Amino acid sequence: MRRFFGFFSTFYAWMTGQDAWRDSCAALVERLPRESGLRIVDLGCGPGVSAFEVARGRPSASVVGVDSAASMLQQARRRSRMEPPPSDRVRWVCADAGQLPFRTGSVDALTGHSFLYLLADRDAALTECLRVLRSGGRLVVMEPSDRPVRLPELLKTSLDPRFLLSVALWRPMSRLRGRFGPTSLEAMLRRSGFATCRVEETLGGLGLRARAQKA
Repeated sequence: MRRFFGFFSTFYAWMTGQDAWRDSCAALVERLPRESGLRIVDLGCGPGVSAFEVARGRPSASVVGVDSAASMLQQARRRSRMEPPPSDRVRWVCADAGQLPFRTGSVDALTGHSFLYLLADRDAALTECLRVLRSGGRLVVMEPSDRPVRLPELLKTSLDPRFLLSVALWRPMSRLRGRFGPTSLEAMLRRSGFATCRVEETLGGLGLRARAQKA
């Protein structure tokens, strides 16, 4: 089993290390606060693509990549050794989103690129997100959309074979685990206590990007 997860994490790192996925991760940063010296936690960071884009977009921030899979974090650390700064400003923590190892009110912003839909208890994870955020702190996530997407729309986003492969795997997986509409994603965030929620389409309609704030 360990070999399987090791292989899968290597494959996943290769598959998501492409421009469309990076651009989607970078778009999360555009919705983050612009103050200097932020403490940002990237949830479900996987092999590190999203955390590195957060670090690039907010050069003065302290970025923590969190994932529950040790094999994914091994890939992230390997990427840290191979990529130039700002990867040396990112640290990695193996933890569950439902039990975050951070003090209450100690985080300025949280990001997550396609991770909530995988969780068995999304409400518990969002409750933890609310706990660790400071007052006025922000959560920015991208999750799979339940809107049907036609092939021409998909091809406008990217022709990279790695992107097309990732979508070919992501769509059936998200159908199995649960996709979101704008209304259902906003309702889930508000139910957990977040305020000023905004949801918009991204990735050519494949995803939804949501921004929510702690009161």
